[in-house]
Amino acid sequence: MMQISEKKKNEALDILRGYSGTNPYILMIKRDVVVKNDISAFTDFAADYILRNNGVESKFINKSIKIASWWGEKKKEDWGIDFVPEVLVVKTLIGETETTYNCYVKYIRNMEPVMCFIPKSAVLTNFLVEDYRQLPVDFSKYDSITAKKDPDRKLREHQKTAIKFLLSRKKCILADSMGLGKTTSLTVAALEGQFEHVLVICPASIKTTWKKELSWYVDPKQITIIEGVNGKNKSELETFLGYPVGKSGKKVVELKEEAKELGKWQDNRFVIVNYDILDEFYKIPETRSKANVEKAYNESPMLQYVAESRSLVIIDEAHRLSNNTSIRYKVIRDLLKRGKPDSIYEATGTPITNRPMNFYNILLFLGDPITDNWEDYVKRYCNGFQIPAKGEKEKWTSVFCKKYGIANKWSMSYKQEEDCKKFIRDNAKMLWITDGASNLDELKERASHIYLRRVKEDIPGIVNKTVHELFYDLTPKQTYEYSRLWDEYERQRLEVNPDDELNKDLIEGGIYRRYLSNEMVPHTIKLVEELLEEDRKVVIGCCYDEELYTLQEYFKDKCVVYNGKMTAKQKDTAKDKFMEGKKVSVMICNINAAGVGLSLTASNALVFNNISFVPGDNLQFADRVHRLSSTEDVDIYYQIFNDTQYEHMWNIVLRKSLVIGQVIKKEDEK
Repeated sequence: MMQISEKKKNEALDILRGYSGTNPYILMIKRDVVVKNDISAFTDFAADYILRNNGVESKFINKSIKIASWWGEKKKEDWGIDFVPEVLVVKTLIGETETTYNCYVKYIRNMEPVMCFIPKSAVLTNFLVEDYRQLPVDFSKYDSITAKKDPDRKLREHQKTAIKFLLSRKKCILADSMGLGKTTSLTVAALEGQFEHVLVICPASIKTTWKKELSWYVDPKQITIIEGVNGKNKSELETFLGYPVGKSGKKVVELKEEAKELGKWQDNRFVIVNYDILDEFYKIPETRSKANVEKAYNESPMLQYVAESRSLVIIDEAHRLSNNTSIRYKVIRDLLKRGKPDSIYEATGTPITNRPMNFYNILLFLGDPITDNWEDYVKRYCNGFQIPAKGEKEKWTSVFCKKYGIANKWSMSYKQEEDCKKFIRDNAKMLWITDGASNLDELKERASHIYLRRVKEDIPGIVNKTVHELFYDLTPKQTYEYSRLWDEYERQRLEVNPDDELNKDLIEGGIYRRYLSNEMVPHTIKLVEELLEEDRKVVIGCCYDEELYTLQEYFKDKCVVYNGKMTAKQKDTAKDKFMEGKKVSVMICNINAAGVGLSLTASNALVFNNISFVPGDNLQFADRVHRLSSTEDVDIYYQIFNDTQYEHMWNIVLRKSLVIGQVIKKEDEK
């Protein structure tokens, strides 16, 4: 229940007595309170409404909106109609409170509008956002800049639409599928928005990609790529700073501070940093005390960079931040909260990698009202429910039995069992289970204003992508070995010892998954050889090093590998050899390591030797060969063993992909 102080209530009453505006709800309150002297009508809600809306003009809307089913059920009863309204026409917005919109609406075409208060949580369609397509932008100047280097490089129509969307929304997600030139759209939006400071936060592997893209439009001297220094030893720091090794005469801590200041990056307009070193430049305050917050500000150059100017923060590959318990997530969340940048653009081809809870975590960066109530979101869209933490059920059952003189839980009556369950819920430490999915159509509508999604299949001129599913049977020997490993996995799963690495590996499914991935290698070799005979270059996806190195041993000089153990320079060399070299026809990649920042358009065939449990990982990797600049149709091959966990995994991946598709709208569905 809303409560308002006496001081505020008296202020509202003074406004009401002298009110001469046109707000019909305030006039109704004035009639009851001032004219009829009915002071009971002057509620806390009425006072709050007056304070918020006494100087606000009504706004003509005339838009159809979808509403939540639970509120539709309520209005069916309130309005005495024989159907549950799913859509309203909002004619005029009169005012609003923290939790409601006060509007004139129509629920039937031929009727006079009626006034009502709509809970903001029941409004699925954001009717206050402007039509971004009407935003005037002169794109010719950007084409003129790039034409000096490449006459054929011009902004595509879908990129122009993306730029307008970004500029009009300020805090939003560009969710175009991989390979549609999101980096270009974000770059031009940053320039057109005339931001003084632009901070790009991205995976380490695509920092140079960002600098190359920005360099099409701005002087490279305005761009700084920040490198981490905390992991460097003294000799590495001296080399990095240009000192003769052992001759700097400085301590390691002094060299680190000097390295962080190198290039005076705070003075540059564009700064690029990777997730994993951001905490070197921004420290979360230890406490919320004024002194600690001030100290964190003074010692955090990144916070000063974001907070002291008209700033834009771009978070690229934002789906990699869907785990809100990670250090990188917490650092970025706190940086945005305290820095308060003017705009935040997130970019990801897979805004939901796995489940609606992932989506919530990246929406939280944007401060959209959909994230205001975590518990409501979890219950409504994640099928969320609570269970007692480990040991809590037994503990409070024992307390309940002792309190009511019951011998043990086995001697409870049915009513006592129900009372005990309530007692546990009221007293035990509870954990939320949030890995489900529910009311997805509602979530799709409610979030649709905050992201823009286009897929390559809908863009004129984009080549086709064909997905092939190849199923194989295990041999009797393979079946025996797989069954043995699976039985061992099931046994160890029940006897897990956290300190036993073998058990840990089994619990995570690693051993039997590795076995299947190794057994898949001969099938992959056969398929790739057939593709090579067609004079095609082929990309192979793996999850484990063993399968990757086995394939490397077979293809030898015809291949390069790409995994997370390589340095950035080694990765760039491998990519260049595959893209430009005539002798290298196969690129063997770790799916996660190669899932972002790579454009492998020298290939038009990609083969999965293994698959990820996370659909977004597979989609990200597959689209390394299906890009805006691709000139040939692309084939993607998924390989699965029948009657194994591989097949079970594939079915789960397909179900998760269906969930993702139910939540994320394409532009033409909006």
